[in-house]
Amino acid sequence: AYEKLHLYDAFAMQESQRVNPGAVIPPLVEVAGMKVGLMTCYDVRFPELARRLALDGAEVLVLPAAWVKGPLKEMHWELLTTARALENTCYMVAVGECGPRNIGNSLVVDPLGVAIAKAPESTALVFAELDPQRIAYARSVLPVLGNRRFARPELKTE
Repeated sequence: AYEKLHLYDAFAMQESQRVNPGAVIPPLVEVAGMKVGLMTCYDVRFPELARRLALDGAEVLVLPAAWVKGPLKEMHWELLTTARALENTCYMVAVGECGPRNIGNSLVVDPLGVAIAKAPESTALVFAELDPQRIAYARSVLPVLGNRRFARPELKTE
């Protein structure tokens, strides 16, 4: 089942004409002892989902995307993925599909907003080491999850 939460109705596209939105926040999965939160493409433009996953315990956010080319879109991609990592003090693994229509540019950003691996616009195999100690350090010097004063984000029911 396709459970994408935020449908891409932007930049003259209308994904909602052919896809229904998901209704459940994806559960965390454990990979190599780390808790991983899952997002999809356009979800990166909505900080509430990343924050909710971090509050649920995510240490890593994984974002596969078919980020369509367009004016300033590469800048949006890098800025948004970096912001989601930094504001939630977790790793962000953003995997961008490449090709004539999409930007590629996969990247891995650490919990303090440092890009530790980047791919070009073309096909590439990228490796990055995700260190739980880096998450602990980031959360000790930048305790945004503990200092926040807003309630945990919930998915709105229609």
